[in-house]
Amino acid sequence: MGKSAIYEQGGKLFRYDFDNCVVEYVYKATDEDVQDEAEWLRDHDRPLYGIDDDGYMTLDSVGLSPENWKNKGLRREYLAQWIDDLDEEAQALARDFEKYELPYMMKQMEEHE
Repeated sequence: MGKSAIYEQGGKLFRYDFDNCVVEYVYKATDEDVQDEAEWLRDHDRPLYGIDDDGYMTLDSVGLSPENWKNKGLRREYLAQWIDDLDEEAQALARDFEKYELPYMMKQMEEHE
């Protein structure tokens, strides 16, 4: 059956993989991503990003029954919860970067001036 059309919610892109019963959180590859992928494949046996024929990379995926994907209300609710989790994780990663990595980087920059 393949994959659904791209579905946008909360500024993020998703699609449903009917063959594997998963929702994919996807990102549209840029021209630079496509070029990097092509260069990578010249020297490696596997893709760098896994850009598909439609030009998307799958960032993450979660299981969901086809019936729940087809039900627009359940789909929106499910994705809203997942989007909250993704945003919370991104905020935590940003806080960790600011706390642990940024001071180290700033120190390195000061030492090289």
